Amino acid sequence: MRSPTVLHNQRGSALVIALLILVVLTLLGIAALTTSTVELQISGNDKVTKRTFYSAEGGTQMGSELLEQNIDQKNWTAPMDIGQASQDHWKVTVVTSNFYMNTQANTPDPIPSDTNRDAFYPKDYTGSDPHTNIRVRGRTELSTGSAIQLAAGYEGKGKGAAGGGAWVIYDVRAQYIDPRGNRNAQATIDLGWRHVM
Repeated sequence: MRSPTVLHNQRGSALVIALLILVVLTLLGIAALTTSTVELQISGNDKVTKRTFYSAEGGTQMGSELLEQNIDQKNWTAPMDIGQASQDHWKVTVVTSNFYMNTQANTPDPIPSDTNRDAFYPKDYTGSDPHTNIRVRGRTELSTGSAIQLAAGYEGKGKGAAGGGAWVIYDVRAQYIDPRGNRNAQATIDLGWRHVM
């Protein structure tokens, strides 16, 4: 009879297999942890991006409302605060009087910033607080009319009636800045606004 050799001895193989499975499970756990960390960063960046975008879009809506108020109530004196007393933190400060008269010629840089703005809110922000800057400029255009030929007016045997007028097309731009945190989020939105005269 032959004596068993070391090669045919299987004692201790369960330990090696268990260690291999433990290494594989550890690698899978590290991969899952890395993936979840990256996913959390992506969702955090997505949240900041969406909040910044919608805050800037809200600034364009505020700017269009301010524009209509500025056109209706001419000769504002700047700076002034607009808003209800119960909502003091949302008051808008208008920096430029009669900004509805800004044109492309006299407003060469329409991008709003902390030094180039017609209005901003909230009124009492500090340099590290989120805020929105608003800038407006417009251009006057003749509106398209509707022509009606009465009794062959094109032949000179009647008359033509045309209705038209003018409108001012405004670029309302809002810049939302959130300097908090390490992301330094910022968005600028441009809105075309047509005021029919």
